[in-house]
Amino acid sequence: MKKTNILLFIIFISFSSIAQKAPVRLGGTVVDAFTGNAIEGEVACSLLRSDSTVLMTTKSYKHKDQGNGVIRTCFKFDVPEQADRHFIVKLETKGYGTVYKSTKLAWKSKHIQPVISLWAIPMRRTSWMESGKELDEVTVTATKIKFYMRGDTLVYNADAFQLQEGSMLDALVAQLPGAELKPDGRIMVNGKFVESLLLNGQDFFKGDNTVLLDNLPAYMVQQVKVYTKESETSKLLGRKVDEGQYVMDVKLKRQYAVGWLANTEWGLGTEDRYLGRIFAMRYTPHSRVTLFGNLNNVNDRRKPDGNGEWGGFNVSGGLTSTKRGGLDYNVFDKRDRFKISGTADISYTDKDNIREGSSTNFLPGGDVYNVTSRRTRSSNISIGTQHFFKYTFLQTRNAFSLSPSFRYQKSDYNHNFLNGTFNASPVNDYAAVLDSLFSPDWTTAMRNIIRRNGEQSVGNSRTVEGGLEFWSYFKIPYTLDGISVDGNLSYNNRRQEGFNHFLYNYYEGEALQTDWRNRYDNSPQENFDVEVRMKYFWHWNQEIMINPSYTFNYKYDSGDRMHYRLDVLDESSDKVLGWLPSEAMTLMQALDSDNSYEGLLHRYRHNLMFDWQWQHYSQTPEGRRTAGWYVQLCPSITLENNDFCFTDFARGKNGQQINKKYLLPQASLEVKRNTQEYRHELMLTANLSSGSPSMTSLVSKTFASDPLNVTLGNPDLKQRTDINLSFNYKSDRWMQSKERQLYGNAGWHYAINAISVSYVYDKGTGVTTSCPVNVNGNWNAWFNLGYTTPLDRSRRLTLSTTTAGNYYHTVDFSSSDLTSVPLRTVTQTAVLNERLRLNYRYKKLNVGIKGNASWNHATANRNDFTDANTWSISYGTNAVIDLPWAFQLSTELTMFTRRGYESATMNRDDLVWNARLTKSLSKNRLSLMLDAWDILGNLSNVDAGIDSRSRWEYYTNVIPRYVMLRLVYRFDKQPKNKRNERL
Repeated sequence: MKKTNILLFIIFISFSSIAQKAPVRLGGTVVDAFTGNAIEGEVACSLLRSDSTVLMTTKSYKHKDQGNGVIRTCFKFDVPEQADRHFIVKLETKGYGTVYKSTKLAWKSKHIQPVISLWAIPMRRTSWMESGKELDEVTVTATKIKFYMRGDTLVYNADAFQLQEGSMLDALVAQLPGAELKPDGRIMVNGKFVESLLLNGQDFFKGDNTVLLDNLPAYMVQQVKVYTKESETSKLLGRKVDEGQYVMDVKLKRQYAVGWLANTEWGLGTEDRYLGRIFAMRYTPHSRVTLFGNLNNVNDRRKPDGNGEWGGFNVSGGLTSTKRGGLDYNVFDKRDRFKISGTADISYTDKDNIREGSSTNFLPGGDVYNVTSRRTRSSNISIGTQHFFKYTFLQTRNAFSLSPSFRYQKSDYNHNFLNGTFNASPVNDYAAVLDSLFSPDWTTAMRNIIRRNGEQSVGNSRTVEGGLEFWSYFKIPYTLDGISVDGNLSYNNRRQEGFNHFLYNYYEGEALQTDWRNRYDNSPQENFDVEVRMKYFWHWNQEIMINPSYTFNYKYDSGDRMHYRLDVLDESSDKVLGWLPSEAMTLMQALDSDNSYEGLLHRYRHNLMFDWQWQHYSQTPEGRRTAGWYVQLCPSITLENNDFCFTDFARGKNGQQINKKYLLPQASLEVKRNTQEYRHELMLTANLSSGSPSMTSLVSKTFASDPLNVTLGNPDLKQRTDINLSFNYKSDRWMQSKERQLYGNAGWHYAINAISVSYVYDKGTGVTTSCPVNVNGNWNAWFNLGYTTPLDRSRRLTLSTTTAGNYYHTVDFSSSDLTSVPLRTVTQTAVLNERLRLNYRYKKLNVGIKGNASWNHATANRNDFTDANTWSISYGTNAVIDLPWAFQLSTELTMFTRRGYESATMNRDDLVWNARLTKSLSKNRLSLMLDAWDILGNLSNVDAGIDSRSRWEYYTNVIPRYVMLRLVYRFDKQPKNKRNERL
C-alpha cells in the first residue's frame, strides 16, 4: 500500500511537471507624456493581481535601439502561470504621477514563451517646477564640443559653431567637420551621401533638401545627428533586420517646440536677374504645416555659405528660370501610434542650354575628330503629390502603412544642332570651324572633312504617373517572430512627339552627296508594374535571425515607335517645321515602315531569398554596449520569364515572338565590426548580382531611323553577372576627443558577360553601325580617404583633406574597316582627385584657403593611340568678415586652371571673384544684401573628360556677371512660457 502511494505521488508530480506551462514575458517601454521621449530616471515597476496584491516587482532598464541610437526606458516580467489571468502594471518614478495599466495574460504550452508588449506607456509630470529645474540642469551642463559619437550616431553640437547673424541651416551644414554640401542640396558625410534630411526625426519635403537648408534659421538648431535610421520593421522587432536609411536629423532647441516661422526674400539685379522666395511654417511637437514658393533665374543656390564659398559650378550649365510652390504637412501621435504626412508641389522651369566644343573618337587605323554646336530651349511644368499614412497597434505590435503618389508633367523643346566630322584634327579652334562649316568657301580644314550634318527639332511630351506603396507587419502572438507583407504598384503613361529637319552631306568621290529629311516621330508608351513581397522574421536565438522571403513581380510594358518621312509628300516642300497633313490617310503614306514598330512585354519574376543575420554585442552591467559584431548573409535566386512581342511594320505587321527565361542568382555578405568602446568601425561587403538583357536588344532587326547611327539587334545576348567588393572604415570615438575624423573606403567591381557595344565606323560616309555584344574583362577599382583635424590647441585652425582615385579597365570592339571584324580594344583610364581646405575661425572672422586638383590619364592597347593626360586645378581663398555698423562681407576668389587639352582655348587660366555685402537691421530680422557675381567676367563652364571610346572638351553657357540687391525678412514666434510665469 505504501509503495502504491509513493508510485501515485511520483506519477502525479510527473504529470504536473509535464503540464507546467512556460512563463509569459510581459514587457514594455515608458515615455514622458509631453515629449514622447524615454523617462530619464529609474522607474519602479510592480505587477499586481486583480485584487491589487503585489505579485512581482522590478526596476526599469535602458535599451538603445540598433541603427538610430534612440535610448528607451524598458521593463519586463517573466510571469509564471496564475489562476487569475487579469493583472495591473504599476509604474512609479520621481517627478511623475503613478500610472496603472491593466492587461490580460495567457499561458500556452511548455515550449512556447508568450510575449506581451505594452508599448510607450505615458507618464505625466506632477509639477512644472520640477520640470523647470531639470531643464536648467541640462542647460548648465551643455558641452561646447563640436561633435561626438553616441553609439552609431554622429552628433554635432550646433552651439559650438560660430555662425554669422541671420545664417540658415545650409551655413551650419557647410561647417560640420566631415560634411560636404553640394550646390544642388545633396549632403555627403564622411564620404557617404545622406539619403534623407529630417527635421526632429520626421521627413521634410522628402527628396528636396534645399527647402529646409534655405529656410530654417541656424539659431533654432540644437543638434545635427547623422545615423542609419532603422526601418519600421526593425523598430517593431527591436533589432536591425535591413539596411535602413542613412539620414541627417536636425533637432530643434526645446524652446522652439511650438511656434511660427516665416521668411521672405526678394532681389532684383542687372542683366535681367531676379529672385523671390517666401516660406512659412507652423509647428508643434507632434505636427507641422509648411508652405513655400520661389521664383528666380540665377540658378537658385548661387550664394555664399558659412565659409564664404559660393558653391561648385554645375557642369550642365545653361540658363535656368524656375517658378515653384509647395505644401508639406506632418501629423504624428506622441505615442508613435500613427503618422500622417504628405507633400504637394507645382513647378515650371525654362532652360536655355548652349554646348559647343570638340571631341575625338578612338578608332583602330586612325581617330576621327568632331566639332559640335548644340542649343536647346526647353520648358517643363510638373504637378505632383505624395502622401503617407502609418498606424501601429501598440498592444499587438502590428502595423501597416500606405503611400499613394501622383505626378503630371508636360515638356516642350526646341533644338538646333551642327556637327562636322574630320579625319584629321582641325587646325583652327572649334568656333572658327563651326563658323565655316556650311560656308561655300572651303578652308584647308574643310578638305579633311568626312561629313557635316545639321538638325532642327521641336517636340513635346506628356507624362502621367501614379503609384501606391504599402507595408504591413504582423507579430506572431506569444513569440518574438513576425511577418511582413509589402510591395508597390506603379502606372506610367507617356506620349511624346517630335519634328525634325535633318541635313547630311558627305563626299562620294569628288561629288558632294546630300541627304535631307523631314521627319516626324510619335511614340506612345504605357507600363504597369506590381511587386509583392512576404518575409518571415524568425528569432533562432538572441543573436541569430533567419528571415526567408518570397517576392513576386509583374511588369507590363507597351511602346510604339511610329516614324514618318514627311519629305516624301509633295505638299511638304514649303511647310515649316512642325507641319502635319490634315488627313490621317495622307500621313500614313509617309510612314517609314522599315523604322516603325510596336513592342509589348509581359515579364514575371519570382524571387526566393534566405536572409541569415548574426549580431553580438559586449555590454556593461548597466546595458551600455561597448563593442559589437554584425554579419548578414543573403543568398537568393530569381526566376525571370519574359514574353515579348515585337511587331515590325516592314513585315506587314508580322511579329517576332521572343520568350526568354533566365535563372538569376544573387548573393550578398556584410560583416561589420565595432571595436572596443566603439573606437573604430570596419565594414566589409561582397555582392554577386546578375541581370537579363533588354528584350529590344534581342530583336533580329536593323534600326536606321537615324542614317548616321545604325543599330543592329543581337538575339544571342547572354545575361550578365557583376561582382562587387568594398571595405569601409570610420574612426568613430578614436579621435573624437581631439575633434578629428578619419574615414575611408575602397572597392572593386568585375563584370562577366557585360553588355557593351561593338561598332564599325565608315570613314567614307561618317556612318556608325553598332551592335550590342557580351564582353569579358571589364573591371574597375576605387578608393576614397578623408581626414579632418584642428591644427592648434584652441581649435581655430582646421585642415580637411579628401583624396580619391578610380581606375577603369574597359573592353570593347571597334573598327573603321567595313570588311573586317571589329577588333578587341582595351582602354585603361585612371582618375585622381585631391581636395584641401584650411579654415581659420575666431569669433566672427572666418578665413579659408582651398585647393582642388584632378588628373585624368587614358591609354589603350593600340599602336596608333596617343596617351591622354589632362589636369583641372582650382585654388583660391574665401572669407567672411564682420565690419563696423552691422555690415558683413562674404567673398571668394578662385583661379581655375586647365592643362593637357587638345583645344588651345581649353588650356587657360580663369580668375573668378564673387562677393556679398550684408547689412543687418531690426535685430537681425531684416537684412539688405548686395551680391556681385563673376565680378571679373571670367567664368566659363567646361565639361571635359575621357572614357574608353572618346575624349571630349565642351563649353556650356553660364549666367552672365550681375549685381543684385536683395531684401530678406525673417520672423519667428513662440507662445509665452507659462512655466516661467508660474515660477
